[in-house]
Amino acid sequence: MSSALPPESLFSLPQRIVILPNVQDGPVGYAARELGRCLANAGCAIQISADGTANSGFFIRLCWEEQLTDLEDGAFRISVTAQGITLKSGKAAGQVYGAYALLEKLGWRFLAKDCEITPHAPLRLPLGTWEEHPAFSVREIFWRGAMDGEYAVKLRLNSARSTITPDQGGKAMFYNFSHTFDQLVPVKTYFDTHPEYFSMRDGVRVRERTQLCLTNPDVLRLCTEGVLKWKREHPEYTIFSVSMNDWYNNCQCPACRKIDEEEGSSAGTVIRFVNAVADNVTKIYPDVRIHTFAYLYCRKPPKLTRPHPSVIVRLCSIECCYSHPIAQCGCEISRINVQGTFAHAFTGDPHVPSSFMRDLAGWSKLCKNQLFIWDYTTNYANYLQPFPNLHVLADNLRTFRQYGASGVLEQGNFSLGRASALGDLKVYLLGKLLWNPDLNPEELIREFAEGYWENGAEAMLRYIDLWRKAVKDAHMSIYDPPDAAYLSEPTLTTAEAYLREALEKTQGAAHERLEREALSLRYVRLAQEDPTQDGHAARVDAFAADAKRLGISELFERRDLEGSFEVLRTSHLTQDRSAAKPIRYPI
Repeated sequence: MSSALPPESLFSLPQRIVILPNVQDGPVGYAARELGRCLANAGCAIQISADGTANSGFFIRLCWEEQLTDLEDGAFRISVTAQGITLKSGKAAGQVYGAYALLEKLGWRFLAKDCEITPHAPLRLPLGTWEEHPAFSVREIFWRGAMDGEYAVKLRLNSARSTITPDQGGKAMFYNFSHTFDQLVPVKTYFDTHPEYFSMRDGVRVRERTQLCLTNPDVLRLCTEGVLKWKREHPEYTIFSVSMNDWYNNCQCPACRKIDEEEGSSAGTVIRFVNAVADNVTKIYPDVRIHTFAYLYCRKPPKLTRPHPSVIVRLCSIECCYSHPIAQCGCEISRINVQGTFAHAFTGDPHVPSSFMRDLAGWSKLCKNQLFIWDYTTNYANYLQPFPNLHVLADNLRTFRQYGASGVLEQGNFSLGRASALGDLKVYLLGKLLWNPDLNPEELIREFAEGYWENGAEAMLRYIDLWRKAVKDAHMSIYDPPDAAYLSEPTLTTAEAYLREALEKTQGAAHERLEREALSLRYVRLAQEDPTQDGHAARVDAFAADAKRLGISELFERRDLEGSFEVLRTSHLTQDRSAAKPIRYPI
């Protein structure tokens, strides 16, 4: 954030600046080049010293010193005097993060990949020293807009699925972090000859939507061999996932059931199994860590077994209400169909702690620097539908930090195209809050609005506040349909008026961004409309043309776009989605 001091009390940078990196390549070199690029764009005369020295003049000195162990995990310290600026870090990534922090202190804003705000001269900042430490060691935003490495590091992310390079500071080295049971022991390979490797349900081994039998010694052998193979083939990675498939149906054979009953949770078999994998693998590769989920049927922590020191447990918040802070709302969804993108209704008392909070507290006690979070920030059944959760993001991240989470992944719209439903704002806000959840989200939202929507900012701030009020008394899930209570006629009408006002006041890039935002309301209107109504098909065609022009690639999570438009043409509330075929792509 920019300094609150009056301009007359701030130091003005001279026009001529020498940048002094103590290392010429890698993240230090990248930080030097980015400082040079940005300062030159603001009118400064920049020299980057080839040997890290300068005879005279105002300097910015970049010092990566591994012995600075108090500046780990990308932390940095910046000292400003009338002679120059010194940026120190114990990890090379801290040079990149610190460079962008310094630029932000001078007035730069990195609002989106296609929106960088450059301040006008004079460039001012306060004299003195400050340092920053990240709230979480692993900070991941699983929105496509945050997966571009050049932009991700401006938000101080180290997302495993981003394109961040080692020169940009590097990223968390997860080879995979998702559902891997079927990769390790594929049903199509083993079920016909070894059904005992898979879940028993009601006395029968099941092929469809199955899990693994985690008490079978051959399953342990196969999973261990699979992880060792991954490590041999990808030696640069240090974290490998051994985790459930993305549904229920855990094994209930007598041996698995016995363990789960002893542990008071189906996490009993999961943690004992991944502990055994970790024990086997770390005997050969001591640096490897094994990642697994506390999710759906195994979210509740076990009573007896603690995770192996090399096991990461990632707790998932998928059942939670997203219109209220997680720590303050006891309402949850009892069951979810992830593949079908629908969920049961909310149950529970909103005024008492949820079972998720009890599980978070339990895992916090079991996991020392091993607890990660998988959180959710959009509507996966309806990507373009408003999902008003901006007001809870800081609260939830502070809760995760309070309970000792080391890493947080914020999943959103990871489709290959652009996002609507305030997606670019969410990426910016999440990036800032993952680094420091104590920042003021209202200030961050305002600075984004003023830079990204320009003259449309005030109307869009009213639009954002309208949606916050709309969900105040509603519980919001990641699969809400287009007729959710908060998508009422009065709210939609007012929201459309605010967007029209913003569009009328803008042109160029800001206008196009608002057009993309307006798709959100157009989608809800078309989904709510009777498909037999006169003109409906033509309105869908016009919407489809605009959506493609504005870069939208999915309406529903991993469903083809043309088929999704056909759903919108023919199915009230998009309930029949058979026309939208599943699609696959690397994530």
